[in-house]
Amino acid sequence: MLHDERILKNKFAYFLTIIFVFSWLIFFTYNIFNIFLRGYGIDDAYTAFKIPIYILYFLIFPLLIIAFISIFKESKKMFICLNISVFLMIIFHTIFFYVKYQKSTNPTVYFSTYVFMNMLFVVGPTLLINYFRHTPAKNEIEEIGKHND
Repeated sequence: MLHDERILKNKFAYFLTIIFVFSWLIFFTYNIFNIFLRGYGIDDAYTAFKIPIYILYFLIFPLLIIAFISIFKESKKMFICLNISVFLMIIFHTIFFYVKYQKSTNPTVYFSTYVFMNMLFVVGPTLLINYFRHTPAKNEIEEIGKHND
């Protein structure tokens, strides 16, 4: 049972947050595993963006780990880490979009797919998680003697 200091409004919000953060954590873990242990690098098309992509990998991954741990600790730090990591993910996806957009035969379909997928898998769940943020009501006992004039 959730206690009074919960960070999200209901159990669905906790479930959504855990699934969202954990799935992106698996994605970035798999890619970092491929980069380090299997020796996979960035494709030749992305060589100009190699350093920013690696920097984004190693900024997003720890932020997702901190956000995932903060969910279970019920720390408000989860929202900060989650929102920063989502912002960095959008930058990360924009780099890949930029390179593939130049090679695309039908750019309007590719652009609409890019926007739709980012809204569905990145921005949408983050907006829902932020919407379900629990803000406790002010305690009436603590408000005794204070005027709202």
